Amino acid sequence: MKQPILILTFVLTIFLCYGQKQHLEPVKDFEQYEGVLKEYYDNVFTLLYKGYSEQPIARYTSMPSFSNEYSFSIETLEGKNYVVSNRLSESYWYAKNRKKVKLISSKTEPTNDLYLKIVDLFKLLQEQTKKPENDLMGLDGVTYYFATTDKNGQIKIGETWSPNDNSLLGRLVIICDNIYSLGNGNNLSQTDILKDIDKLLNDLKQ
Repeated sequence: MKQPILILTFVLTIFLCYGQKQHLEPVKDFEQYEGVLKEYYDNVFTLLYKGYSEQPIARYTSMPSFSNEYSFSIETLEGKNYVVSNRLSESYWYAKNRKKVKLISSKTEPTNDLYLKIVDLFKLLQEQTKKPENDLMGLDGVTYYFATTDKNGQIKIGETWSPNDNSLLGRLVIICDNIYSLGNGNNLSQTDILKDIDKLLNDLKQ
């Protein structure tokens, strides 16, 4: 009995390590959802994106299965560029009274070099986004959305689901979580984030 289990574990490990996608996938049109899912997406994004521009420069969203939703957006306010980080006071999906869920928002001004590098990253992500060969998606985990506006004024959103930390998309998520933390006022090195983005950009272009 142990041998089949070990073989299955090995196969799953290989799948997770080598089956990791190296690009984002186009997000499903949220208008296509029905019932409770449509109600959830319609309302959670309205609250989570409060204060964000309608045409994002670079916007990242984390939608965990069991914890609070959060996001950041690069915003230009009064001539200055900011990382604006928003999070919900509790999981909107599991909230007993969604009207009591509050938005918590803060912002930090990045260096111009970091701002430009984030813009470059999201532009490349949009260019490399492509449809999947299959529609396999996990049930539990975290779905991540990456949005930007193309040169024609169209909003482009790519997504990924719980990537391995060592994969390209896993590194992308770590970088975006650090940018989100920076927007929250946490003491992170902008130079280190800049270097991480540079390395990721080089690897994505290969």
